[in-house]
Amino acid sequence: MKKPTRVGAIVAGNPTLAGLISRARELQSLDGLVRSWLPPTLAPHVKVATLRDDTLVLSVRSAVWATRLRFECPNLIERAQACDATRAVRQVKIRMAVEGDAS
Repeated sequence: MKKPTRVGAIVAGNPTLAGLISRARELQSLDGLVRSWLPPTLAPHVKVATLRDDTLVLSVRSAVWATRLRFECPNLIERAQACDATRAVRQVKIRMAVEGDAS
């Protein structure tokens, strides 16, 4: 009987999969950073969707949280520009999450 293949070996042998996992880790780290910049009442309702060029895309579950988040955008941009990992951010876009998309 053949031994099961370790996940690490599968990832190491597949550059596309390794890239996806790396990007997911980057976004997870960025998500924690961005949430730390938000008020505690808002942070649990916001999730980083992506960071593309100079645009930070955030996802929320409802229009109420999107509205509250819009008020925080100038502060978010300021904080992002002060951080090495997000220095290029010039704008924030907010999108409504599809069911189960944002935590």
